[in-house]
Amino acid sequence: MPVVSDHVEIERPPKLGGGGPGKIPHRFGYGGGDDGDPERNENHHQQRERRLTYCFLVVIFIVAVTALFVALTVAYLYRRSVPYYDQDANREIHVWRPLLLPYLQLWINSFLLLLSSGTLELARQRLHKQSEFAAMGIVPPSGRKELPWLIVTLVLGLAFLGGQVSVWNILRHQGLFLAWNSRSSFFYAFTGLHGAHLLCGLIALTWVIFRSWKPRGTDFRQVALQATGWYWHFMGILWMAIFALLYFTRK
Repeated sequence: MPVVSDHVEIERPPKLGGGGPGKIPHRFGYGGGDDGDPERNENHHQQRERRLTYCFLVVIFIVAVTALFVALTVAYLYRRSVPYYDQDANREIHVWRPLLLPYLQLWINSFLLLLSSGTLELARQRLHKQSEFAAMGIVPPSGRKELPWLIVTLVLGLAFLGGQVSVWNILRHQGLFLAWNSRSSFFYAFTGLHGAHLLCGLIALTWVIFRSWKPRGTDFRQVALQATGWYWHFMGILWMAIFALLYFTRK
């Protein structure tokens, strides 16, 4: 007599994660070990080396510029406190004369430079977001979002230099030239040297803007912008220190 079984064979879906038809495709770079994409690992290593090289060079240059202005500050304070001995009059003479500086224009220049640091930081954040998209394997939004902020930073930096030239012209119309007095000599030295070093930053910023037009990846642009940003922010901090020194020793 035939036997009827109540057992029904149910077809089970293949297990995931094994080596079979239902295996999930492997994504490179998510294993946390050496099983990542070799090309991606190599690009990451090259980017890290470039970042370290550029940042190291910028730090060395910042240290050298800081040492220069520290030495100039020490000479400024020493010359301000020590009188000049006049042999003809046989007495000590204080030749430190006050300067009637256009402080309103200097405050405007300071605001422009600080604002340029803010716009440069906005450019860096825009580029950082694009690099995060690329790191996740997602195509970043079209367009170079950091480029307008870089151009604004460049314009603000040029406006700062133009404001400094305006200050020099005001002093020149007052008859206060480089060799008029020790104080005027130091003022031109401080502002002139800072302007020259800021011009180097403008050249670097122009190069970053030019490279942004090139069909290069976000990695290279991010490294170049980070190194340039360090130097640009340093120029802003250095100017505020110079301006504070000149302002609080104006008498």
